[in-house]
Amino acid sequence: MAQAELIFTGDELLRGEVINTNQSFLAEALLLLGIESTRALCVPDGRAEIASAIRDSLARRPDLLLLSGGLGPTPDDLTREAVADALGRRLEQREELLRVLESRFAHFGRPMEDSNLKQATIPRGSQALEPVGTAPGFYVEQEGVLLIALPGPPAELRRMWSEQVDPLLRGRFALRAGEDHGLVRRLRVFGLGESSVAERLRDLDWREGPVTVGTRSNADGVLIVLRSRQEAGGRQTPDEEETSARRRGLEEAERAVRERLGSHVYGTGDESLSDAVAELLLKQRSTVATAESCTGGLLGKLLTDRPGSSEYYLGGVVSYSNQLKESLLAVDAALLREKGAVSPEVAAAMARGAQSRTGADFTLSTTGVAGPGGGSEEKPVGLVYVGLASADEVEVKELRFPGDRGAIRIRAANSALDLLRRRLLSPRRPRS
Repeated sequence: MAQAELIFTGDELLRGEVINTNQSFLAEALLLLGIESTRALCVPDGRAEIASAIRDSLARRPDLLLLSGGLGPTPDDLTREAVADALGRRLEQREELLRVLESRFAHFGRPMEDSNLKQATIPRGSQALEPVGTAPGFYVEQEGVLLIALPGPPAELRRMWSEQVDPLLRGRFALRAGEDHGLVRRLRVFGLGESSVAERLRDLDWREGPVTVGTRSNADGVLIVLRSRQEAGGRQTPDEEETSARRRGLEEAERAVRERLGSHVYGTGDESLSDAVAELLLKQRSTVATAESCTGGLLGKLLTDRPGSSEYYLGGVVSYSNQLKESLLAVDAALLREKGAVSPEVAAAMARGAQSRTGADFTLSTTGVAGPGGGSEEKPVGLVYVGLASADEVEVKELRFPGDRGAIRIRAANSALDLLRRRLLSPRRPRS
């Protein structure tokens, strides 16, 4: 199996000012290609420090060395220079890159400053990767190691990866498209904590069997990674017979997980909970609207992250105050006084009010105490009610979440999505 090392540059990463999301993205992307990440390192914005890290990595001879960051126009963007130092190559300006940059700045309606000229330089013998913003990447081979330098901004890195680097690596390592070649399955689960997932899967051989099992807890549930483990002494590029046998083993492991977790499994790969809901709504030609209090529009945001969401999402009301709950959603003032805004009765009334206002097939509501203040013994921080109204009934679910304000809000929004997902999976017959 091919191996990769990763180096991330940036003082802001070491100071904790920026979360290194590029590391998790690249490690997972490599995993799906069947390339093992064996080392990841963050280094400061120093030419000597970056060059030293590159030399150390090259000495270990990984198949692939990925660099992220330091390709901008400022004086502390030093990855090009550090790579040139480490490889013993000169930097050279590429006319084709200069033209691309000039065209980009003209498109943005901005002048190209002299400082941007350095972005048209890459080490001699390198191949350029077309910029997504204004930072071209590049790749070069050194003594059997493929070194690839990528920009630091996550949006630029991810697009450059999907459009240019992923195809490059598939060709380099003779990889097929899709997770299947990497002999990896990712299953996405909601409604069970990581410990509950582990308990239900306790009879599986997590580490030493032919398929390893790993889990990671996220805001939208638990990610389960099943990975076919190559036998010791196996070929780096397995033949078709071995690959087919490993694939069958992986399929058996996936079936076993699905049997134990049932409808808690909502998707695979990169599919989000909102994607799963969207697919069901589109398939059933149904629409949804939202009535939000504690989530403050986050539920509507999740439903509209996907292009084409206007086919199923009609809109929503963010009714944070009781006054707007009354005027926009027709929640009875007496009910609010008697039960309080954070109550199953108000969650139900909000969902019904949104349905009468929008005419959607389904409406979701959220109300709760997101904190950090505002809680009480009766209604503590983390108490949330999510409601679901359809033509024939209203369902309300009480939930209690740990964590800070942001964690409570995202969990509440995803719980509302999961409530709708389960309703769409088990449609009721119309009442007579």
